[in-house]
Amino acid sequence: MSRHSKHSNDRSFYTHKERKEAGFAGTRKDVLGTDCFLPFGHCALSLKAPKEPVCTPEGWIYDREFILENLLRQKLEKQADAKKYEAQEQRKARAQQAELQEADQREIDEFRRAEQSLLSEDARHKRALDRSSPAGSMSSTAGGSDRPEKKLRQGELLVVDKAKFREKSFWAPQCTQSAAPAELKKVDTTTRCPMSGKKLRVKDLIPVKFEVYDQKMLQEGGGRGVFCCAVSKHPITHQQAVLIKPSGVVVLESVLEDCVYKDMVCPVTGAKLKGKDDILKLQQGGTGFASHNEVEAKSFSMIRSFAGDARTQQGHLPRAGFVGLH
Repeated sequence: MSRHSKHSNDRSFYTHKERKEAGFAGTRKDVLGTDCFLPFGHCALSLKAPKEPVCTPEGWIYDREFILENLLRQKLEKQADAKKYEAQEQRKARAQQAELQEADQREIDEFRRAEQSLLSEDARHKRALDRSSPAGSMSSTAGGSDRPEKKLRQGELLVVDKAKFREKSFWAPQCTQSAAPAELKKVDTTTRCPMSGKKLRVKDLIPVKFEVYDQKMLQEGGGRGVFCCAVSKHPITHQQAVLIKPSGVVVLESVLEDCVYKDMVCPVTGAKLKGKDDILKLQQGGTGFASHNEVEAKSFSMIRSFAGDARTQQGHLPRAGFVGLH
């Protein structure tokens, strides 16, 4: 009686199920919980409620202290990379200049050698010319005949430069040939947003004034629904919120039509708006519901380990600070 198709492992080829069980080319799916998403209004760097919130033109919320520190670190790293690139270009320019000088010197030596061969056929001139040439005693004379190799005198020892022989010895670790360092590319010194990757400068940051809904939660470090709409006083969790740039007030998008667009003024401070460009959409807070945001994560790996699977197949949060998919 034939075995079930799912358990047949006596075939002459490797089936997809066997490859998957062996850890080759496997795709894992996991549903992310609410703890995997950042609540609305929290800093994307510190992951806490910001003390001095600012907003980027793309709607990402940061704490001013953390975003300024991040931009400063980016600037210093890019300046260091730019100095390395300039040093590399200077080395290349010096090497190119040395090659040109060597080529010019080679032309001069060839001209002198030709001139000496035309003016004099005396062997003394040829020997003097050969001794002055870089090739030394093994160089060819202008007449076309090679000089004999220098012979050792009686009792004279042959001097061998061992370091020269060890230069290409692959079995000696200290002499192993290594690849040339990768050539550096020109560095873009502009600072960028850590989340969106777009160009970001300090003057592009927009101050934000959040309306606190739960003061106790804010003192404990923040949480979901810690901020609310400045007009309706409803806590903001996953709803779309907008920022009124002239005043820095945060309101729900649902109140714009009734409270803002009619008179084009801020309903809290009375500041006038120039147009709809003064309304900026903020990034929404994430939840564990599929109707609010994408909650399914996929992970594809060519080769997996049993220890890795045993550690990651315990749920989306098997231990503090670790996301299940690897």
